[in-house]
Amino acid sequence: MVKCVKCSKLINQKNPGLQCNTCDKWYHASCVAMTNEQLNTLSKTDSVDWICKSCSGQQKPKRLSCILPKEDVSEFQNLEPMANNLTKKDILDLKSQLIEVIREELQRTLQFYSDKIDEYECKLKVQENCTKQLENKYKNLNLKYESLEMKLNTIQQGQLANNIEICGVKEVEQEDIMKITKDIATKIHQNTSDIVKCYRKKKSKGNPSQKKPESSAIVVLLREGVRDAWLRAAKDVSLTVQDVGGNGRDRIYLRESLTPSTAFLLWKTKEQLKEHYKYIWCKNGSVLIRKADNEKISAVKSVSDLIKVKSTLTTELCE
Repeated sequence: MVKCVKCSKLINQKNPGLQCNTCDKWYHASCVAMTNEQLNTLSKTDSVDWICKSCSGQQKPKRLSCILPKEDVSEFQNLEPMANNLTKKDILDLKSQLIEVIREELQRTLQFYSDKIDEYECKLKVQENCTKQLENKYKNLNLKYESLEMKLNTIQQGQLANNIEICGVKEVEQEDIMKITKDIATKIHQNTSDIVKCYRKKKSKGNPSQKKPESSAIVVLLREGVRDAWLRAAKDVSLTVQDVGGNGRDRIYLRESLTPSTAFLLWKTKEQLKEHYKYIWCKNGSVLIRKADNEKISAVKSVSDLIKVKSTLTTELCE
């Protein structure tokens, strides 16, 4: 290892220097005001000597000896000569090749995602078909359930074919239900022998049509075939509680006996259609509706029928 005569520090690739051709002494390039580029040029130039200031007066030259800095050659500098030799056509060809590579890669990527989308669409179609099948099964089951429910209600309603209900008679202690019924039969000019049995109807907590009633209705079982005559006769006579020994002018009326399902449907129909239909009533266990005197009569057989009627009304109003 050699040291700089001027600063006494080592001369190496990090701190490069050169040797005097006359006295053979070493100096840092920086100590003699020489840049690394100048030092590199000096070392690469043939038949050029360097003499330090102390020996600058001597005549005899010697071969230049140097310790050079570590070269930092960039890979892009190595490509400079090649780039300088490229023609415009070569550059355009390279550009076209690069664009083609990018296009092919994009096409592969797009094709991959396109295939995935197709795969998921197929899966979605399978799921949609399964959902539709389940919906159809549900609709069929619902229709079958409604049909069975209507048949059961028809059977139950048929069992009430000879029953009527007397409404508006307040319940009191130790009341004589049979006497009240016979008094009403006499008032409407019907035979008291038509009465088979009568009793107070049990209050139904879940029946909205009987929400908070003062008294439950009196159920009267008549002999077969006379119910309609009693109901027609009751329409022609104004009955009040005074006709059965009560006080006041509260009205008493007779109606068909209905199953809980039919009573609920009648109540629901009145709630939903009372603003659009003038007449809503029940006859022979069927809920009937009529918009006006000259309009046709329609039957509401189930809640589904009621929904359809309501939907039709909404469409008509929108138009």
